[in-house]
Amino acid sequence: MTLQSSRHSALGIAALVISLCALVMFAISAHFAHAPAHAPMHVLPVALLVVLCISIGLALLATVMGIGSVLQHRRRRVTGVLALGLSFALLLAQLSLVSWMRLQWQHAHPVVDAPR
Repeated sequence: MTLQSSRHSALGIAALVISLCALVMFAISAHFAHAPAHAPMHVLPVALLVVLCISIGLALLATVMGIGSVLQHRRRRVTGVLALGLSFALLLAQLSLVSWMRLQWQHAHPVVDAPR
């Protein structure tokens, strides 16, 4: 009788790598959004939206892959759980950044009521 050690889930490793890439993309977008030239949000940079959307997409992909790796049988689930935790935290941070950008945009462009 031989004992086989369970291997790490390849899906979990891929999810962790993708969530780390999403973390880097989020750090770039947060740094770019909080730069003194862009923080007042007088003009919304398209590059910021593209990087933020890519970061959100990567975090969602890592979440789905992390769930898939946690559900695998006979595999170690540590990397999948780490990926799930990191991607969930990233999604919350991205939601916070989008909310902050929206508030900055509203302060820079107040709504003017039409004359009656």
